[in-house]
Amino acid sequence: MAGPVTDGKATEAKKEPHYSVADRMNRIPTSPHTTLIIFFVLMGWFAETIDLGGTSFLMPTIREYFGMDATTGGYYSSICFLGMFIGAIAAGRIADKVGRKKTIVVSMFIWGVAGFALVASPNVYYLFTMRFILGLGLGAQFPVALSYLSELVSGKDRPKFMTLYQLMTPVGFAVAGVLTVLILPHFDWRGVYLAEALPALFVIGIIKCCPESPLWLEAKGRWEEADAICTKFEQEAIARHKELPPVEVIERVQTKATFKDLFSSKYLKVTILCFFVWFISMFSDYGLTTWLTTILIEKGFDVVQSTGFVTIGILGGIPAWFFSTWAAKKFGRKKTFLIAGLCTSIFGIAYGASTTLVMLIITGILYQFGKYLNAMMMALYTPELYETSIRTTGNGLATSWGRMGSIIGPIVLAGVMTSFGVYTTMYIAAAMVIIPGLLVFLIGPETKDKKF
Repeated sequence: MAGPVTDGKATEAKKEPHYSVADRMNRIPTSPHTTLIIFFVLMGWFAETIDLGGTSFLMPTIREYFGMDATTGGYYSSICFLGMFIGAIAAGRIADKVGRKKTIVVSMFIWGVAGFALVASPNVYYLFTMRFILGLGLGAQFPVALSYLSELVSGKDRPKFMTLYQLMTPVGFAVAGVLTVLILPHFDWRGVYLAEALPALFVIGIIKCCPESPLWLEAKGRWEEADAICTKFEQEAIARHKELPPVEVIERVQTKATFKDLFSSKYLKVTILCFFVWFISMFSDYGLTTWLTTILIEKGFDVVQSTGFVTIGILGGIPAWFFSTWAAKKFGRKKTFLIAGLCTSIFGIAYGASTTLVMLIITGILYQFGKYLNAMMMALYTPELYETSIRTTGNGLATSWGRMGSIIGPIVLAGVMTSFGVYTTMYIAAAMVIIPGLLVFLIGPETKDKKF
């Protein structure tokens, strides 16, 4: 049961129903303050994706500088994802215990410091160690920030902002490509890594501007703190919109939850579903992304041209955001997931078969459209499958399975590329993504109208 509503008007408060903070937050439209909070959360993920994208572009240069063969290069990519795997599991549970904001801030400090330290790598062992530590922070930040954002926005606005969160992925990858093209010829890979570490300073904005999740505070019984934050959001929204929609009361049972509850009868189905959706999607996504520049080089383009083609293709993520925001509301989560899987598989196979410049650009954009549409739906859908008390634990486990796919993907695809060539590698990696779309469509719950 929610605590008393205290909005500074004691006499009026006694006459009003004691609505829960979760119900009140669900009807609040965005205000300039919430927009600023959302901006810094988005920038945190944007900064993270710049680093993730940068390594894929730098892979040929890093391999040459440190004398790595293809297998060692795969391990270098995967060591970051191993850190992300561990970080995601640990941070998900920690954030459900100590709070979303604290966990996000600590995570950004970890990967930010490691990112700057990576620039000074004197040998392969130091390089791998810093990359692993950086991965711990990156993996910890993602599921927690995803939960935090989903709890901060109303149910009506959730498709727009949760998919916007994942739009930062193609934008960050594109920026990483631009930085590589501009900096690499003049300052080598160290200069690129330094530029990619600087956006970690967005953590200052999160510390100063972002409050704790009021839904998490309420779930922990800290009603006065939750009410104070919620009331501030309400007042700011009223100042902008004049009035708020009526509160829609949702019956909830607030219970303590543990990690093992993810495998209880209540959550077992969606927990297993998340394993396949995240593992397969990330196996294909990061496994292929790590080697995409290398694959294009194998087709006869140099490193700058290959980086440029990949960067142009990433722009397909922008229309994917507009489509996902519309389709998730219009058709629901399940059908949009299926569309994402079909687009990724069909256009990915076409991308692998393309040899001319024009077709590489067109199919590259279409492939990235499908890939990012799938990623945006995962970001929107996964937090809706779990209750507040266990949301980041569930998100953390789901994304950790994705990181497991990210670890295995580059290594397996390196072997496929060596044994069967670049075309077969593209075909296999792209075709796999139809499986998550089918699974969600066939057995996943529809969460279109889910309210937290």
